[in-house]
Amino acid sequence: MDFINLLQKIKKLQSTDQMVISTLYVLSEKSILAAMSVVVLTAVFLFSSLSYAIVIWSAVLGSLLLYRLKEAYIFKKMPQTYTMEVWYKRFACMAFTTAFLISLLGFAFIHYVEAYYQLFIVTVLVGITAASAISLSADPRIAIGYITIILFPLIAATLAGSYLQMQSVLVALIVLYYLSQLMMIARSYKQSLQNKELQESKMMLHDIFKEAPMAIFSYDSQLHITNFNPQFHTLFGQHAEEMMGFDLNLLPERKLFAAMEQALEGHSQNYAGTYPISKDRVLWLEAKCFPLNGSGKRLGGIVIVDDKTKEHFALKELAYMAQHDELTGLLNRRGLKNYMQELIQDEKHTSFYSLLYYLDLDEFKGINDSLGHSVGDHVLIAVSDRLKTTLDEKCEIFRLGGDEFVIVRPYIFEEKTKTKEYAEAYAEKIKNVFLEVFAIKGFHLHLQASIGIIVVDPKENNIEEIIRHADLTMYQAKKAKKHLSYYDEDLDRAQKELFMLQHELTAAVANNQFEVFFQPIVSIKDNRVARAETLIRWNHPEKGLLAPADFIPLAIKAGLLGEITWWMVDALCQIIANWKKENQWSISYISLNVNARQLLEENFAQLFLAKLKAYHIESDAIMLEITERSLIDNFEYAQGIINTLQEHGVKCAINDFGAGYSSLAYLKRLSCNTLKIDKEFIKDIVDDPKEIALLTAILDIGRQFNYRTIVVGVENEAQKSLLAELDDQLYYQGFYFNEPMPQDEFAQRYLCV
Repeated sequence: MDFINLLQKIKKLQSTDQMVISTLYVLSEKSILAAMSVVVLTAVFLFSSLSYAIVIWSAVLGSLLLYRLKEAYIFKKMPQTYTMEVWYKRFACMAFTTAFLISLLGFAFIHYVEAYYQLFIVTVLVGITAASAISLSADPRIAIGYITIILFPLIAATLAGSYLQMQSVLVALIVLYYLSQLMMIARSYKQSLQNKELQESKMMLHDIFKEAPMAIFSYDSQLHITNFNPQFHTLFGQHAEEMMGFDLNLLPERKLFAAMEQALEGHSQNYAGTYPISKDRVLWLEAKCFPLNGSGKRLGGIVIVDDKTKEHFALKELAYMAQHDELTGLLNRRGLKNYMQELIQDEKHTSFYSLLYYLDLDEFKGINDSLGHSVGDHVLIAVSDRLKTTLDEKCEIFRLGGDEFVIVRPYIFEEKTKTKEYAEAYAEKIKNVFLEVFAIKGFHLHLQASIGIIVVDPKENNIEEIIRHADLTMYQAKKAKKHLSYYDEDLDRAQKELFMLQHELTAAVANNQFEVFFQPIVSIKDNRVARAETLIRWNHPEKGLLAPADFIPLAIKAGLLGEITWWMVDALCQIIANWKKENQWSISYISLNVNARQLLEENFAQLFLAKLKAYHIESDAIMLEITERSLIDNFEYAQGIINTLQEHGVKCAINDFGAGYSSLAYLKRLSCNTLKIDKEFIKDIVDDPKEIALLTAILDIGRQFNYRTIVVGVENEAQKSLLAELDDQLYYQGFYFNEPMPQDEFAQRYLCV
């Protein structure tokens, strides 16, 4: 099967292989000279029997051989004379012609000579074919054709002889010889293929060794360098004569040496780490060490060295960037998590308390909005620098983003009491950072920070909870405006309750858990209920009735305020429609609070007017109360909406007047009907003359602009009496007259039947 496969390979040979053609011409020079000698000897030996016939044969064959010799010389000196394909065809043609002339000995002349001359001719032909099989082995096709042309006529002539028995034996021997020559040619060709592949492999390995982007070197069993490629020389920067024979036992990096030494035991080894080239240059290398074996012996090893210095420092830089804030250079949120992970894994954490301070700069958004983000960035840098220079080296400082910072002071004391005392003192140190004015780009800024403090208990290992508790505590400090707050479980419990309440609020909207309450608005002159304010209550399944202050902020946060407001509009419209249908309507209007977010919603006025029309309610039956702050923050847009509503007969009131940033210019331009004075202006009027003077001024302003005035939060007779003295045209509401009540109770008490 191998022989057949080999013949198929021979069949597919290309005739223009330059290496094969060169080999044929080079080997032909000596073989032609040898053939000429054989021709001359044969002619001399057979001249007595064949006379001039053998002379003519030898002359013709000799001339052809001389011409072939000339061809070989021309090919050697001027190969460009012909193409490789033409050279190949010329060689094949002349080789086959030579074989034909030689075959005449066995086919034409053998019958005319005596037996011992015949044996001579057979011997000559066998010798020539044996020599030719070797000289022509570079191309099996020519070699096989050559010996076939010579031997087949001999076989034919032998079979045609008169001595059949002997001739049969001779023919059998010649055929066996022919087959053996074919086998020899095939083996020779196979060997040449293997040699060629081996040579190509060697060349490829040499090219790889030479051109490989990685440094490669070999060493002997005594750990001396025996060879290396140019990249090795480039990487280590030493002279070739210094590296050749270098004793690896002298390597400064012992782990790398150990890997090479262990490779001699027959196992591949890996190394990744540093390698010092000089005092100023250290490489980061990855090396693979392989054993080098030969003839059953361990000769040494080969090492492939990959310079990972750039990649190592690039990854190191990426790791740094991933854990550090680009603006301030402080560790960031990821850096905090990694730091805390190391902290809780430290053995000290099993017995020592640690402290975590969560800082948020107060009113930082105002700096960005008023002075620009560039100033804001410089503020953050200045705060970072001051924290780093003021606080001790034992703490770690982080910037989580925006204006939020974290300071961790690890392993304070083993006693919680001492740790808390230390926390107080350290908090003062942090607060002192903000005592001095910050000079930023020509601005002198007074900064303060709200600080949440967490005492991290020993063995506490939930990093997310620690950070969450600190964040919660910081917001508690900001909310209470006391700038400092400690975490306690009640605070966390309250936060979780608010979270659950926010989620339950979604179900409250879907399940219609809200109720409408009413609080009378009364004439201060005769206590007549002339109007009312509608208020919402949440009838919580477990907590009972909840006031707006308990859930409206959550509704805003959850994005449910719009749904709740429109629920209120629908409910109020339905109630008014029912009261009017039953002839119970005996008041001027009912007021409804509208949050600024809802008022500024697209098409609010159109939607509200459509609701009134759908319930067949007059537009003056409901007054919309709008907070002063929301009007001022979005004055132009809010004024347009109010004008649209007023044009359609809807009354509007300014709610909580004085609690925001009051402006007479705004008051003059707005087309509202009513002012509702915030309760803060009356709670101390009985005891403080200044409060009376202030309230008197506000009442005068309302009268000047033709506003009807309602005072909110009247809780006792003294307040009511004093207000009546100031202006008996006022209206008031408050717990003194009635607290908010359900619609049925309000209807029974204050609406006529």
